[in-house]
Amino acid sequence: MSDARTESMTQAEVDEVMEAYPLQSARRGPLYALSFRNFRLFFIGQLISVAGTWMQQVAQNWLVWDLTHDPRWLGIVSGASALPYVAFAVWGGQAADRFPRRVTLIITQSVAMILAFLLALLAWGRWIPLQAWHIAALAALGGIANAYNMPAQQAFVTDMVDRRDALGNAIALNSFRFNIARFVGPILAGWALVRYGSAMCFFLNGLSYIAVIISLMMMRLPRFVPHPHQLNIWEGFAYIRTTRAVLRVVTLVGGSSLLVWSVSTLFPALSTNFHRGEGGYSAMMAFNGIGAALGAAFLAILGDRLDRRLNIYGGAFAFCLALLLLAMVPNFALLLGMLTVSGFAMIAFGMSANTKVQEEVPDVLRGRVMAVYSLVFQGLMPVGGLEVGFLAKHLSTNHAIEINAALCLVLTLSLYIWSLIDRAKTTKN
Repeated sequence: MSDARTESMTQAEVDEVMEAYPLQSARRGPLYALSFRNFRLFFIGQLISVAGTWMQQVAQNWLVWDLTHDPRWLGIVSGASALPYVAFAVWGGQAADRFPRRVTLIITQSVAMILAFLLALLAWGRWIPLQAWHIAALAALGGIANAYNMPAQQAFVTDMVDRRDALGNAIALNSFRFNIARFVGPILAGWALVRYGSAMCFFLNGLSYIAVIISLMMMRLPRFVPHPHQLNIWEGFAYIRTTRAVLRVVTLVGGSSLLVWSVSTLFPALSTNFHRGEGGYSAMMAFNGIGAALGAAFLAILGDRLDRRLNIYGGAFAFCLALLLLAMVPNFALLLGMLTVSGFAMIAFGMSANTKVQEEVPDVLRGRVMAVYSLVFQGLMPVGGLEVGFLAKHLSTNHAIEINAALCLVLTLSLYIWSLIDRAKTTKN
């Protein structure tokens, strides 16, 4: 393209040409999906917003622990979002296939912003005395909003990146962005918690939603074509049940969410066991986020060259094993090291599982299938937090982690053996 022609074009026209003809180097590289303008906007907005969300998560868990010093309450608040999420997630998937996903996301992000500001107002302590059940109630309302947000956000990737060969890279970069925020958010939360208290973390999270709302409004998207009104909300379940490879992946994601992803709810108790307080807790979250960010970067660069099945089952196995060892370490430095390893393995598994399902599912079912995926991941994690919290109360924090990690190891090996049997049958036929 000549320089004269480029100078005569508007910026909008240049962006359209760049999206229609992405650079070959970007196409082959780890940043391919960022050559799409809509995805770039979403990436930046979500990076800011998710960092705020992690600030709130860290501050919320610490505040609950500070109010109660009871691991059961950590589980209760975590589990408070599970029931409404489970109740509404299937309808959230239906909405993702029936209504414009950008509109759905703007609404859900606006609701989450209001809830964050309300929690900040409560935590300031100048309205009514804050109690743990207030936090649980707001978590439940957030669960309803998230039930509509997650399926729409998962399916929205194909609206922003309209080339299937960019889908895997977009998912990898989404995960990389999430885990960069997961690293930055706890660091900012640790600073804000010590200097200003938890209310400031909640307030900053509320402000962060403005970035993602603006990014969504700036996108130029094709006209949304809704599916027929008589959409069957259960077709997502039927597709997963009859597609064995996807069924195994979703089962593993659900089991891992229930048993090992939920272990993070006990991090405040682990920090207290090592006499590290809120600073130690934010450090734990940050090191876990560093490992996750490294795992996401690794897959963004090399993910297409690696065996997807090995990433899924190998990542899940390493994740569980790292948590099992984490429960046995004698000092805080080794704990941070194992958290880094577990973060890397967790993302290698999670990203590969998400990509596998997105690649397999037909577009007409994408919203409803990803609603089920989000349901087993987001819905079971708080239930797992409730379960591991009660185990920690009646046994110990370390024993609770050991039991859950061991059970997940058994599940991972069982599903991997099942996949080998199916593969052998396919090869034989």
